[in-house]
Amino acid sequence: MPASGAIDLSPAAAWVIAAVAAVAVVTDLRSGRIPNWLTLPALGAGLVFSMFTGGWQGLGLSFLAAGCALVLLGWMFAIRVMGGGDVKLLMALSAWSTPKFAVESALLSVLLGGLMAAGILLVRGRMGGFVRKMHAFLLSVIVKDLELATPKFDRNLTMPYGVAIAAAAVWTIWAWPLRKWGVLPWG
Repeated sequence: MPASGAIDLSPAAAWVIAAVAAVAVVTDLRSGRIPNWLTLPALGAGLVFSMFTGGWQGLGLSFLAAGCALVLLGWMFAIRVMGGGDVKLLMALSAWSTPKFAVESALLSVLLGGLMAAGILLVRGRMGGFVRKMHAFLLSVIVKDLELATPKFDRNLTMPYGVAIAAAAVWTIWAWPLRKWGVLPWG
């Protein structure tokens, strides 16, 4: 059962989110992709579910939640550091809930994804190079006389970001951690 703080999420929606997230983890770990056959029907079903349970207002909130997910993670797809399936996954999961869920899940997935990325960099012995590139980039942003040192992304160094999104979504539906930690303005 979802945590008592999950007032804007029905139990049925919580279980669907958890099930879709679990399938996404398996497909992302096996193939490095989150397929459209999972995300698009889940997105459509979330919109329909929201319409039936909340009327036009429910449908509007569902669309707004999916839109929030697109805005919050879509920019990472645009700069090619995240796959489109990852963005569609959060959109699909968010369609079953509200914009608050989308925002909390997106922020939490960035935190979890950052921890995963740091772990991968450490295990592969690439942390030092990453820190040097980020230092040069940040320095070039801060010091106006320096030419912008845009870091190049190593396409061979990828991670299954869908795992972070799925974990964040499930953690959010059952515990709303960022809410509890006081990170977000709503309670």
